[in-house]
Amino acid sequence: MLKPLVAAVAAAGFLALGACTQETRIEEDSSLERSLEEAGDNIERAADNVGDELEEAGNEVEEAAEDATDGNPNTNP
Repeated sequence: MLKPLVAAVAAAGFLALGACTQETRIEEDSSLERSLEEAGDNIERAADNVGDELEEAGNEVEEAAEDATDGNPNTNP
């Protein structure tokens, strides 16, 4: 009678431990997902900033070319 009771208690303990491990893994996965999402957002912001900087640089080059020609169509930049 005692052996089946000990076996049942041990099995219940392993199941409870397994359930705790499962919950921990789920939390780790959601933390990983959150980190990946934040990294993606950071990359997107960086790409937007680079795009803005390139556009601004292009505008500055265009303005410099216009200034160099001073509106004279015979002057090549």
